[in-house]
Amino acid sequence: MRATLFLLAAAVLAGCASDRPDSGAREPGGDGPGAHRVTPAEWRTAPAQGVVLRGGEALSVETGPHVVLWRAGQAPLEPPYTIRARMQKLHGRLHEGYGIVFGAESLEAPEAEQRYSYFLVRGDGSFLIRRRAGAEVPVVRAWTTNPSIRRDNEEGGHPNEVEVQVGADSVGFLVNGTQVARVAASELDVAGIPGVRVAHQVQLELIEFEVEAGAQDEEAAG
Repeated sequence: MRATLFLLAAAVLAGCASDRPDSGAREPGGDGPGAHRVTPAEWRTAPAQGVVLRGGEALSVETGPHVVLWRAGQAPLEPPYTIRARMQKLHGRLHEGYGIVFGAESLEAPEAEQRYSYFLVRGDGSFLIRRRAGAEVPVVRAWTTNPSIRRDNEEGGHPNEVEVQVGADSVGFLVNGTQVARVAASELDVAGIPGVRVAHQVQLELIEFEVEAGAQDEEAAG
């Protein structure tokens, strides 16, 4: 049985930011939506400046520069594990992406010393897989369009659920339940902290964030 490490509330906030409560996040086993609500203090960001976090049933994130977020006190993970994040972009340019970070180290250090892998989607319906190795940011899979990714419209973005299934030999990448890529684990950094990444000048809500430890099915991409 997979052990759920943590889960943010799975309900999108309605209305504007001023209508959102200042504290909040639902934990596994809570008594329904709103039993526990997320607070910005539960999260760390890199960089520490230039990002605004607001709490509620979802975590509201407003960026200046691009940012990586992770749970305070999060222990590093070793494969196998799965990370899921449900996110909705409220404002930002079409080509600014958001998604999952995994295998991260040294996130509180200057960016030139950080290491992580990441999986992003963006408003034109495409995804990207990339690594940060200090000052180098090699592309693992370039921006690729996939019909499973919900596109932005004139009113903003639609919710997208992104998922990374990290196995011993390969890593599966899913959007809204559909696998869009599978990559050899040797091409990525897979041991480390999980989190999310949001591009610059974007406002979004992190509706749900879940990490599960356990074996993954390492099937060939369809």
